[in-house]
Amino acid sequence: VSTQSTGKQWYQRRVRGVAFVLGHAANNYYENAPKESPAVWHIQIGGHDGSVYAKSADFDGTFDAAEMAKMSNAANGDDTDIFTNPPKGYTIVRVVPASSEFQVLTGKKKGNAGRLLYVARGTSTLVTALVDVTNCSRGCESKAMDAFSVGITEGINAGI
Repeated sequence: VSTQSTGKQWYQRRVRGVAFVLGHAANNYYENAPKESPAVWHIQIGGHDGSVYAKSADFDGTFDAAEMAKMSNAANGDDTDIFTNPPKGYTIVRVVPASSEFQVLTGKKKGNAGRLLYVARGTSTLVTALVDVTNCSRGCESKAMDAFSVGITEGINAGI
């Protein structure tokens, strides 16, 4: 019984972690982005190895474990072939130093410039965000990246 309890508590912490990061990122974007460019945020949390622990109910990304592990390594600054061999259906744009603690891997969905991809490594987790932006522009992309960074920073501060 205690093992089931522990497993259930671990899972509940991961689900709360999704809501925590999503809430901070989405709220920051809402406060700072152009009002004519609303966004819907989808978050997934997993391990640095590419495993998936929990995701928001509407996260519809279909990344396999190898793609997740490659994105994790790229977000960590490791050499990968992510730019020449990105996850299926996406273009990887760059890796941006967001703070002294982490970097953000950025990308876009091919054929849908309004679907943005952000990936960063937290203390012990890999966080992936898919952000659907209406009327997407470079300014919106910048605000979304900043908002994702706020979510990750708050997650790291909370031990996520």
